[in-house]
Amino acid sequence: MFSGKTKSLIQLINKEKSKGKVVFVFKPLIDKRYDQMAIVSHDKERIEALGVTKPTEILDFFHNADVIAIDEVQFFDESVIQVIKSILHRGKSVIAAGLDLDYLGNPFGTMPQLLAFSDEIVKLNAVCTFCSGRARHSHRITAEDEIVVLGEKDKYVPLCRNCYVYITSKEREEPAL
Repeated sequence: MFSGKTKSLIQLINKEKSKGKVVFVFKPLIDKRYDQMAIVSHDKERIEALGVTKPTEILDFFHNADVIAIDEVQFFDESVIQVIKSILHRGKSVIAAGLDLDYLGNPFGTMPQLLAFSDEIVKLNAVCTFCSGRARHSHRITAEDEIVVLGEKDKYVPLCRNCYVYITSKEREEPAL
């Protein structure tokens, strides 16, 4: 989180549109942080999008598009893999943005499979809250323990690997009696 994924996605969408490509943009309907009908970067840059509950809904719309863009792809279930492959096999391009690690530092949902068959991967890093290093981890600062918890700086801080390991090891320590 906070690495500029959505902003980069918006820039890629605009680049494709400037080439005359028709781009359809999708997002998981559960992501209501800024707008149900748009993807919005943390600095409020936005582009209209269709919120879908299931990845298969994308198949109802993609035929007239040259490019399909999907934000927060990690929130979709495993059917997103077949949907994306189906779109690619029909000669369309897919640009997807999402987190590769969950708040526990584990691969997030279907991201490992999506990364495995991607033609190009761009990994973005945030700035670590504590040391200003390259942050790869989204550390949850609330007590919720579900894998999917939507939030921003009220629930997450970006951490580099060293700070993440240090902080999570301290959190697991038993309190002194």
